[in-house]
Amino acid sequence: MPMRTRLSLCAHQRTGYRHGVHTPARRHIVPRWIMAIFATAISLAGCHAARIVAPNPPLRAASAALYAIDIEFAEPVGRASAEDPAHYAVYSAAAPTTRAMIASATVVDTLYGRVVQLVIPEWFGDDTKDHLDVVVESHDVQSLSGLSTGNRSVAFRTGLDYQPNLRDLLDTHCTRCHDAANAGGNYRTDTYAGLLDNGSSAPANLIPGDPNCLLIRRCKPRNSMFIQGGLSYLDFEMIRNWIVSYAARL
Repeated sequence: MPMRTRLSLCAHQRTGYRHGVHTPARRHIVPRWIMAIFATAISLAGCHAARIVAPNPPLRAASAALYAIDIEFAEPVGRASAEDPAHYAVYSAAAPTTRAMIASATVVDTLYGRVVQLVIPEWFGDDTKDHLDVVVESHDVQSLSGLSTGNRSVAFRTGLDYQPNLRDLLDTHCTRCHDAANAGGNYRTDTYAGLLDNGSSAPANLIPGDPNCLLIRRCKPRNSMFIQGGLSYLDFEMIRNWIVSYAARL
């Protein structure tokens, strides 16, 4: 075969052409030993493997008590603007024209500056405001950088219960490391009974009404479970308020 012909044929083979027809390039197969190492690394990482973090929603809300609501902005907010009650509106979804009187707005988030607590004194002691579908609006609250956050709203049901509020939160942030297959510290968060158990500590991790119980201490900002679980400040507030304000009710 002439030299030019052999060179041309080799070029065709390298580029995936054969007899004038384009053929797919040969796939590069990863050796099995590399795949085995990769699989082992994932299994060893276990519950501490990297998490995919979803973007923060523009506004979240949850009850802090019967007469108080925590709202969480997607970004840090300026204190002067965020603590002006005139920037907010709260009303029942069934009666949108009747606005609740907000006595105060306080930035309670000591870590990120994103959570504001709204206090509504007229709801104090009024059990009809528990498990109520409400809407919270924010208007022109300034971000920490001085930009307007515009008009935002979020609908939620007041009160905190294990089902569905805390069950969903714990399943998202905690249960991967504290379920039947991988009960870190011999403690499980995938059932209500498991939450009330001691795990490897005494007394119990969760003590209804106790603001100093181990579960609250571990989940505080900058503490171990706050970091490993990827909690936000509102997530921590929900855990603490469910235990303290709502006595860890089912």
